[in-house]
Amino acid sequence: MFTGAKKISLLVFAFFLQGCPLWEYLEPPAPEPNGPRGELSEAREVVYSFLHARIAGEPEEELRAYLTSEAWNDYREEGLTLQATGSPGFVACRIQDESVLTEGRFGFTVLMQEMVADPLRTDNVMEDLIVGFDEEEYRISSARLLRRTRVRAEEGVLVWNRDEKGKKRETRLVTLEDLPPEMEGQTVGREAYSALILSPLEKGMAFGTQGENGLVAFLNWEESGPAAENPFLPVTLLPGGTADLLIYSPDGRYLAVETEDQEGNRGIAVYETGDEREEIVLNLEEDFPSHLYTIALRRWEPQGKRILIRVDPRQEAGAVDQGKLGTWSVAIPSGEKEKLLGG
Repeated sequence: MFTGAKKISLLVFAFFLQGCPLWEYLEPPAPEPNGPRGELSEAREVVYSFLHARIAGEPEEELRAYLTSEAWNDYREEGLTLQATGSPGFVACRIQDESVLTEGRFGFTVLMQEMVADPLRTDNVMEDLIVGFDEEEYRISSARLLRRTRVRAEEGVLVWNRDEKGKKRETRLVTLEDLPPEMEGQTVGREAYSALILSPLEKGMAFGTQGENGLVAFLNWEESGPAAENPFLPVTLLPGGTADLLIYSPDGRYLAVETEDQEGNRGIAVYETGDEREEIVLNLEEDFPSHLYTIALRRWEPQGKRILIRVDPRQEAGAVDQGKLGTWSVAIPSGEKEKLLGG
């Protein structure tokens, strides 16, 4: 039986709650909303790892580890390419856009850049990727092709085309005969094209030529695509040499060029892509003399502030410094070098 003290009415009790709503005390507390599942930064790292594994030419089973069965099926559909089909293959990548979706899902628009030497062409392939977070694991759960932009060399002509949502466009860019026969008193190589790469910003391209002195040059246009005539911007002539590989930095500020001369000496140079097109001083020849070492361009780091290069001994070389062999990171524009992996 209740005492009088315990018969205080709910209205009197409510008086002592100092203005707090009564239902907060009578109803069970609402469950706290679930916090975000996963982190965008960690999903981004997974995407970068996946893209760089494709650039490195990792085997199919390694690439499949990044994908759910649904995403694996997406890459088997026509239009998407998980592994490059030609040589040298995928050479660069860029995350164009990213967003946090719902239920532990993150969206990324990515660009894969491919170069194929035979027949010579370069592709920009834009993909939509969804990364899902489940049971402490991030995996790519779906992939979709957005568009493919290509430049191919066809009998001395560079031809640009784009396939986007079933709509195709094609434009002739420049011919070898359009190039100046001389620059600063030196003959310009106009025998064939040696290397092509599209801008990651979709606003132009770089190309190299073969001949007495290989040419490296830019063609620039608007993001919507090239016009009938596009600005031709020469970068450098390579006396007795040829540009074999061209790779833009992800932000488009620099162009890395791998070259080879008639004696088989290989070199790497980096140029600004702005109006001046100045060469960045890296001192690679001083650090890795070409008569002792051969160097190869691997890729740009995601932020575009460093390139990765590989240093190996030349087969005919004498004693080399074993400490110089391996993979190095070179800061741009300072030229500071850091060894990452041994020989």
